[in-house]
Amino acid sequence: MKPSYLFLILGVVAAMATPGQAQWFFSKKAKVKASQRVPELILVIKTEPNDRKRAQAAEELREFDTRTFTEIVPVLADVLLHDKKANVRAEALTSLARIRPVTALAGQTLEKASGSDESWRIRLQARAALTRYYLAGYSAKKTSPPPAAKKTATTTSEPPLPAPRFGAPRVEDSPPPIVAPVPKEAPGTRGPSLFP
Repeated sequence: MKPSYLFLILGVVAAMATPGQAQWFFSKKAKVKASQRVPELILVIKTEPNDRKRAQAAEELREFDTRTFTEIVPVLADVLLHDKKANVRAEALTSLARIRPVTALAGQTLEKASGSDESWRIRLQARAALTRYYLAGYSAKKTSPPPAAKKTATTTSEPPLPAPRFGAPRVEDSPPPIVAPVPKEAPGTRGPSLFP
């Protein structure tokens, strides 16, 4: 094949690729305002009979800021605990586990799901998510301390430390400990060997 035919074929292929066809690959979708999209997604999760659409809405909710939209975490927690379909609960669980900052409601919901969900897959997924949630900073002790567990300084079982006496030496003023020098081995000699 002559080089002229090669250039002709490349020219025809390049002419066929018009900007109208390339827009499918390089087009940007118009961003939807979060203030409009979040209420739509919450409405879909609460009212949509199709479980796939509810799962997609739960998945999409994790992308929004929970500090701005405070209703996201309670809705996902409610879906995780009360939805009938396991795939919707799984998406709500994944969304709750990925949402940052860590919240007490999300952690408590993950704990409930890890212990009492009817699907073993959701329970295992909740345990794994709860482990990651603990690593991210969630602490069940901080969020809900039982009233009987609070101890004051007067109810401890250890006796209090005595007050330092006036004129007693302080730790900072004491001399450093005396360390005996370690004798060096003579070159070529080593201690007894365990192996012959």
